[in-house]
Amino acid sequence: MPKFMYEAQDSLGKVVSGSINAETDNEAKELLSLKGFSRIKLRQTSFWGFLVELNAKIEKSTANKSSFWGFLVELNAKIEKSTANKSVKIQEIAVVCRQLATLVNAGVSLLESVFEVSVMVQNKYLSSVLLDISEDIKSGKQFSDSLLKYKKIFDNTFVSMIAVGERTGKIGKVLLDLAVYLENNVKLRRKIKSASSYPLFVGIFFVIVFFGIVLVLIPKFQEMFASFGADLPLPTLIVMKFSNFFIEHLPIVGIVAVVAFIAFKIWTKTSAGLMMWHKFFFKIPIFAPIYTKMLFARFFQTLSTLIQSGVDIVASIQIARDTITNVYIRSVLTTIKDSVVSGQLFSENMEKYKVFPKMVVKMTSVGEKTGQMEEMFSKITDYYNDEVDATVAGLSAVVEPVLIIGLGIMVGICVVALYLPIFNMANAMVSASS
Repeated sequence: MPKFMYEAQDSLGKVVSGSINAETDNEAKELLSLKGFSRIKLRQTSFWGFLVELNAKIEKSTANKSSFWGFLVELNAKIEKSTANKSVKIQEIAVVCRQLATLVNAGVSLLESVFEVSVMVQNKYLSSVLLDISEDIKSGKQFSDSLLKYKKIFDNTFVSMIAVGERTGKIGKVLLDLAVYLENNVKLRRKIKSASSYPLFVGIFFVIVFFGIVLVLIPKFQEMFASFGADLPLPTLIVMKFSNFFIEHLPIVGIVAVVAFIAFKIWTKTSAGLMMWHKFFFKIPIFAPIYTKMLFARFFQTLSTLIQSGVDIVASIQIARDTITNVYIRSVLTTIKDSVVSGQLFSENMEKYKVFPKMVVKMTSVGEKTGQMEEMFSKITDYYNDEVDATVAGLSAVVEPVLIIGLGIMVGICVVALYLPIFNMANAMVSASS
């Protein structure tokens, strides 16, 4: 039931504040009216409630000096709780998995291992989560069932692998596999960040320089040339006309850009629009190859880890599919999974889609024929990781000079166009003096 914070006048005309539980604000007002309150003001926000409670505590503590220290202690605890960082990094979960695997493989029970690791973890929120999980295990709950309460920290892949480890009695091995899987995930994310950070930085710098030249530099030179009253060369006139046109139509350009952005957002909210947009990712020059490899590097890494941990192929495809954010590839993998359920081979269905390289399809086919699927998927993961490394290195080598050359051309055109009249006037003055 919602909690409403109120401020009102009692029957004696004194302003009072507090909280009341009610389904709606009208119901809250009726309940307060029955108590003799008038001029009722309601708020349903946690921040307002905190202020009301804080005010009440201050009034109470100042009335009773002996309880003031207790009030400060309680206030500090409230502030710490409200500002606690509830984010957990993948690296931290990977470390927890390694520590748990070490303790469990050394013969320590899972309950004791989780409790010991909860004490060692520096992240206070993660520590409290592990402590809560250890209490669940102590009460007889399965480890995997306890993890379900914290889906934002432990995803489906994590929970599924732990459940398999519990069924097979190989929880120590599974925890170690999870640690490796999460560490590889971190490495992949770093590669993605490395591939995009430099081009993004140069691109933003390019835009800033463009606006600086068009909106500030060129108009200043235009004012100076106007005071001279001299005829300007064609390159200078073109640059100035472009600057004037851009400045005059800047509000329209801004409105069009905002409308286009809103329209794009609405379009991508539809299933058909999002599907077309995500399909387009695989047709963008330069970007498409690295995007494809990074996407499938994560998919096959998850698939390989799940199969090695004992999860069946159908469930592994389903769980690995859920790690993919591209809706087009998700639909492809859903179709492949349904075909595998009906008895068809994974490799035969992969061959129908051009997004899978022929070598990957062939390796999958060999794994199916030899019964070594987990080993083959592990090799495919290594293949994609190597390809990502090579593509990232190649991308940096290609994008960097392209952006720098583009920036140089833009600046060069502006410098030549703006300084050409100055050189012409200087030559004219030299000729006149001679």
